[in-house]
Parts: sequence; C-alpha cells; structure tokens
Amino acid sequence: MRHAKSDWGDESLADHDRPLNKRGRRDAPRMAGWLQSVGRVPTLVLCSTSKRTRETLDLMLEVWGAAPDVIHCENLYLATADEIFAEIRTFGTTEASIMTLAHNPGTAYAASMLADQSIEMPTAAVAIFDISVDSWSSLHDDAQRQMAFLMRPKALPES
Repeated sequence: MRHAKSDWGDESLADHDRPLNKRGRRDAPRMAGWLQSVGRVPTLVLCSTSKRTRETLDLMLEVWGAAPDVIHCENLYLATADEIFAEIRTFGTTEASIMTLAHNPGTAYAASMLADQSIEMPTAAVAIFDISVDSWSSLHDDAQRQMAFLMRPKALPES
C-alpha cells in the first residue's frame, strides 16, 4: 500500500515529517474498510517511519477490530522495490499476510514487479497479491504469485 495523500502546505517541514491532508485522512479509513470487506486485513504491517505513513496506519487501525502486528521500518522510507522485498524477507517470517505501507516510486515498482506489468499506485492505493512461499524469507522472483486486487480510493463508492 502507498500512504494516503499528504499535506504540502507547510514548506518548513522536512519530507519525512509531512502529515496527511484532509483527503488522506478521509481515504485511509475507507481503504481499511475495503480491506476488511474483502477479508484481506493483514496479520503484519511493515510501515515506513514517515509521519504520513504512520498516520495512514493509525487511521486504518481504528477501523480494524483485531489489530495486526506492526513494525515501523526506517528502511521503508523512500525505499526501492528491492529494499521493500528485503524488509519483507527480514521481518515476515511465517506471517499469513503482510502489508507494506510505504512510498512511491518504490511501491509502484514493487507492485509492477510482482504483477509482471506496469502498475500505478496513487496515494492510498492497495495492490494485493497471493504469493506461494513457505516463509517470507524465501520470497524471490520465481515465487508463484497472482494479483488478487488493485484498489484505489477513487474507485470506492462514496459512503
């Protein structure tokens, strides 16, 4: 998942410290609700340490009844696709499902690599893949995988 829409209003803030804007605060819980409705709430979330990713996650956790385990990963801040996969292999162990919550362009590249096609990841977009591995530490390019869902907030019905 890519973080929800961030606020660019305060130019004095470092990129890492930018919060969500109004649309981001609206979209994060909507995406959490969608994930719950399709039965895809993760058991582990690997979250970038940026303010906008942490705020996205906090808003999502408010929607989910049973909270997943969460690990805040400094290496996911502006990570490349390879760095995202490395974090999954490092922290994933045998979790049933993992969500990475990070940034573009790494998130879009990671989704594109898994899908074997170009995938756009606008803010708060979620790409879900079914991947056959015994342990996430064995996640490699030849793992059997299939994209199950690609959802973005604009595709959700207004509530």
